[in-house]
Amino acid sequence: MLTADGCRARRKRLWESFTDPPDWILIGDPAHLIYFANFAMSPFFFGSTDGGAMLILGADGSSTLVTDNLLEEFAAQAHVDEVFTPVWYRCVESAGHRQSMLVESVLDRIGNLAGTHVGFEPASVPAGVIERLREQQSGLKLTAVDSAILALRRSKDRDELDVLGRSMRAGEAAHAAALRETVPGMTELDVYRLVQQAAMREAAEPVIVYGDFVSGPRSEAIGGSPTHRVIEKSDLVLLDFSVVVHGYRGDFTNTFVCGAAPTAEQTELYEQCIDAIDHAEKQLRAGRTGRDVHQAVAGRLGPTFTTHSGHGIGLGHPEPPFFVPESSDTLVAGDVVALEPGQYVAGVGGMRYERNYCITDDGYALLTHHALQIDPTK
Repeated sequence: MLTADGCRARRKRLWESFTDPPDWILIGDPAHLIYFANFAMSPFFFGSTDGGAMLILGADGSSTLVTDNLLEEFAAQAHVDEVFTPVWYRCVESAGHRQSMLVESVLDRIGNLAGTHVGFEPASVPAGVIERLREQQSGLKLTAVDSAILALRRSKDRDELDVLGRSMRAGEAAHAAALRETVPGMTELDVYRLVQQAAMREAAEPVIVYGDFVSGPRSEAIGGSPTHRVIEKSDLVLLDFSVVVHGYRGDFTNTFVCGAAPTAEQTELYEQCIDAIDHAEKQLRAGRTGRDVHQAVAGRLGPTFTTHSGHGIGLGHPEPPFFVPESSDTLVAGDVVALEPGQYVAGVGGMRYERNYCITDDGYALLTHHALQIDPTK
């Protein structure tokens, strides 16, 4: 969970980012409800289905969360000044349209606020809220706040790094279990279940695991969801997955040969990938560009490298900065990023290796410590 101090600090930085601050701001993106208020609905709870919330931030520093009674458990964990949870459904009478009730509840709260300059997230604040505000307030000024929030998200706070650390420890445990326990005769779905169980044990709570679970010839196509394909001895197994904890996720990869040693060609490709990581790590510091990092990877791998070199992670995946040939991003202190060089050669196999880092002014802190190991027999 994020801390109250962290949420307050992020809200304060949001206000400070405006040269012409709004009177109040409406936040509706689920990721940003976590970011600014620690409000995170569990996908494993029936009441979260079609549920939602909105955060009303005032220029005076006030914060109000509006949701409904089925989400009181999560609202109670929110770091805000006020919480409003009107009754939507109580298993007694029929319920109406849930999101419409949220819109009306937000408008009721806004009706008590002064000011005609409103900041909002166009992609996530319901159109009904904006249209009603236009009807009710003459001279209404609207300011989109999406870009300001995305810029703030780049530099991770200590509480965010702590949650990311929980995700990464669960991912490390899952990678270790896969390397140790994957044997010929298992399906890709069997490996997914193995990874899911190991991640849950480490996280000590239900977690979402998603990513690439491919084997054999499927690894040459870079990635894909797990299938019923049976893994044979000497198949490459490429596992690139994220474990979502409280909305945050790491993202790291290992590729190994199932039940056998790698061929000489596979070993050569593996060594090229590790060399690319070592070379690109020298570019990881504030002020370097995404193009610099990409070139450091691509320059070591040649034409068989056909994907991006890495990207940012956190509440999203992928998110800035992007390590690609035409990147417009520059690394900043606090960025959490992934390096993921890969090689994909028909008849030999596809492989990828990936670590996560936190960028500092003069370098980086390595965040993930799983084995980058192609040969499970060692």
